[in-house]
Amino acid sequence: MALASLTPPRASERERWWLWPLALWLVSRLVSTALLGAFAGRQEQSSWTAAGPDLLDYSTMWDAHWYFIVAMSGYPTELPLDESGHVGENAWAFMPVYPMLARLLMVAGLPWEGAAVLLSVLASAAFALVAYRLFAEIAPGRERFALAIVLLSPLAPVLQLGYAEALFLLLLAAVLLAWRLREWEWLWVLIPIMALTRPGGLALALALGLWFLLRWWRERSAFEARERWMLVGLGAWSALWGFGWLIACTIATGSLTAYVETELSWRSAYIGRQELVPFTTWPIGLEWWFGPWWPLWLVGIVLAAVVLLAGPWAATVGIEAKLWVVGYLVYLAAVWFPQSSTWRLLMPIFPVAVILAAVRPSWARAVLLAACIALQPVWIWFCWHVVGSDWTVP
Repeated sequence: MALASLTPPRASERERWWLWPLALWLVSRLVSTALLGAFAGRQEQSSWTAAGPDLLDYSTMWDAHWYFIVAMSGYPTELPLDESGHVGENAWAFMPVYPMLARLLMVAGLPWEGAAVLLSVLASAAFALVAYRLFAEIAPGRERFALAIVLLSPLAPVLQLGYAEALFLLLLAAVLLAWRLREWEWLWVLIPIMALTRPGGLALALALGLWFLLRWWRERSAFEARERWMLVGLGAWSALWGFGWLIACTIATGSLTAYVETELSWRSAYIGRQELVPFTTWPIGLEWWFGPWWPLWLVGIVLAAVVLLAGPWAATVGIEAKLWVVGYLVYLAAVWFPQSSTWRLLMPIFPVAVILAAVRPSWARAVLLAACIALQPVWIWFCWHVVGSDWTVP
C-alpha cells in the first residue's frame, strides 16, 4: 500500500490543502504561547521551577518530570512502597514512546526541556494536518471550523507542553483516518505505537467490536468473510496492545498487579487505597466531589454524551469517529477516577468537534471560538499554574 493513499484528493494540482491547517495551527500556537508566557512570568517558586521560570521550564512541570525520569533512567524493577506497604507513585504510569523519542532528541544535543517541547510542537503540527484530513472524510464541509475548535480549545496549551498528548492525538488521528479509508495495513503498524504512547488500545478494540456488530446487523450479506476476519484480528491486536504495558510491567517487576497498583496510587490521595472495580470509579469520584448530589451529576453526564452523539446534528458524521468516541468514553467510565485531569483525558474525543462545527449561525460560531480561547487561561490557571501546595493536577 502506498503512503500516497493517505493524502487527500485534490481538485487540481495547484490546490495546497495543507495551507489552511498549518496556518490555523500557527495561529493557535501563537495564542497558547502568549498565554503560557504570561503565566510563566507570574509563576512563584514551586517543586519544579524557580520563581518566574522561562517558557521551556514552565512548559515541563508536573508529569513532564516523570517523562524526564523515564527518558533518563527508564523504569524501575523494584517498585516503591508507602508506609502501608502499598505501591507508590512511579514511572510505570507513563508509557515509553514519548519519552524515548524525546531522548533521541537529547542525544542530538537538546536539553530535556527543549526536546520535550519540540517533540510536542512538531507532533501538534502533524496532528493538525492529519485531523484536518480526517474531518474532511467524516464530515465534509466542516473540517475547517472543526479543526479551529480543536486547536483553539480550552486544553490547546497541552499540545505544546512536555506531555504525550500531542503525539498521541497525532497517532490516534492517523488510526481513525486509516480505519475510515480501510487502509488496514496501517492499522497493524499504528496501533502498537499509539497504545504505548497513551492508553487507547482497549477503547479502540471496543470501537472495532461495535463496528463489527453493526456491520453484521445492518449488512450481513455484504459483510464479506475476509473483512470479518480482518476486523476480528485487528480487534484482538488492539486489545493485546491495550494490555501490552501491563504485561511489560508484570514481566519487569515480577508482579501481576504492579501496573494497576501504580495507577491506583495516584487516586489514593483523594479516596484512600481502594481496589479497582470497573465502572465504580465515577460514582465514587462524583460522590467525593458532590456528595449526595452525585446521581444527578452522573445522569447529566451520560445524557449529555447521548444527546451529543445521537442527536440529528451527528447523523451525517462518519460512524468510525462516533464509535471511537463511544469506545473511549466507555473505557473512561470503566477505569478513570474523575478529578482535575479529566479535562485532559477527554482530549482523545476530539472528533466531536465536527459535531460542534454544525452550529449555526455565524455569530454562534464566533461565540463558540471566543469561549474556547477565553477558557484557555482558565485551564492554565486552575490546572497548570502552581499555587502553593497545588492539588489540581493538569
